[in-house]
Amino acid sequence: MQRERAKRTARTVASIESAALREVARRGYAATRISEVARRARVAARTVYLHAPTKERLVEAALRRRADALIGRIERWRPRGDSADVVLGELIAMHEREYRAESVLLETLVDGALPRHVAALLRELDRVRLEIISRTLNDLGRQGDLRMRTSDAIALAHALLSYPTWRTALTGPGRRRAPRLISSALKAALV
Repeated sequence: MQRERAKRTARTVASIESAALREVARRGYAATRISEVARRARVAARTVYLHAPTKERLVEAALRRRADALIGRIERWRPRGDSADVVLGELIAMHEREYRAESVLLETLVDGALPRHVAALLRELDRVRLEIISRTLNDLGRQGDLRMRTSDAIALAHALLSYPTWRTALTGPGRRRAPRLISSALKAALV
């Protein structure tokens, strides 16, 4: 009985947090209303308030849970290939996959309308991404596979793989070709 209740509670929380993120992405943080989150989650407004007493806490909890999951996936990533070309391709593919999977989260964080301590999640995500990029390119630099200094290669890869770059590339004229264009630019410059 308790296990079933815990499952229902987890589903309700997930539904509320998902609805909150969709509302923030659709309307912006300032215009998001708990009543709309409740309607979208198909629960009573009181249920939303039981899980989060304020809009700020609700949005923060939803963003934190999604950001922690994304950070975990990024931190666990390791290239499977050995050659510089394959490793860079895998790094780019991981960034594209994570951007597409978490675009609502990332767009909400990049928007800038969130309270300052909530928006700090973007810096945390960026720090983790930079660590992965640095580790990967340091390994390639030690193997002698880079055309430029490792620090310059890290800076270039960080710029080309940043979330705003992906958003611009995927919504601009490159669209579906954007990952190939980013990959070509990065590989041409680095290996």
